[in-house]
Amino acid sequence: MKYRESVRIVFLGGIAAVAASLCFAPLFAQTPSTAALPSGPGSLAGIWQSGGVWQTSITNNIGREPLGSLRTPERDRVLKTIDGKWPPLQPWAAELLEKRIGLSQLGDPYLTNTSMCLPGVPVMMLGGPYPIQILETPGLVTILLEEQNHFRLVHMNGKHPEDPDPTFLGHSVGHWEGGALVVDTIGLTERTSIDRVGIPHSADLRLIERFRRTGKDTMELVISFDDPKTFTAMWQAKVNYRSAAPGVEMTEYICENNRDIPDGGATSR
Repeated sequence: MKYRESVRIVFLGGIAAVAASLCFAPLFAQTPSTAALPSGPGSLAGIWQSGGVWQTSITNNIGREPLGSLRTPERDRVLKTIDGKWPPLQPWAAELLEKRIGLSQLGDPYLTNTSMCLPGVPVMMLGGPYPIQILETPGLVTILLEEQNHFRLVHMNGKHPEDPDPTFLGHSVGHWEGGALVVDTIGLTERTSIDRVGIPHSADLRLIERFRRTGKDTMELVISFDDPKTFTAMWQAKVNYRSAAPGVEMTEYICENNRDIPDGGATSR
């Protein structure tokens, strides 16, 4: 008799548990789960757009509207850390950046590589009105940038050359860590600047970029900067992307500001 009663109690308890789970199922279903997001190889393929690092001062530059960043004070356009602070610059780098900002405020803006139609990493990835497209093929991730029609090659599970020649794009290798694409770039020429205002760097700069989906139509890029000659500590910046609107395609971009490029690329001041 006691055995039957215990079975009955267990049986009724099970029914109650199932009923409770059905009642609360809609509540749990409303909670977004990152586990349901595309992850790993193929998850980042597509066309993406970003408001860039000026989202706090320019709010309507997600589409193909004029960037308008030149109307924003130079200090507001300097690439900030994730927590909104200035990069931890070495004294010489801080002095040079202040000089470039001062000249720009006097109407003599620093000629960055982008203003002269030259590529540069990471400035190419910092966002703006122009889309990027990520392509994934065996052993290679290609990042196409509509602005100036530049592109980047990320060699998956590859190795850096022992002594790479400094270039505007450097040498990039990548691998997947869970759902994040991790890109390691070295060999960047110091003739470029990190942002569109003029943060300098040395030839020892190493970038670690982490691309990952944060939502159905959103992607986050976190960039880590390692350059002891230029910075007093490693630091990070973040750029948010979203999927391009339906119908948006990569188009031709012709840059004609390269007729007066100084010898050796960007100016030294």
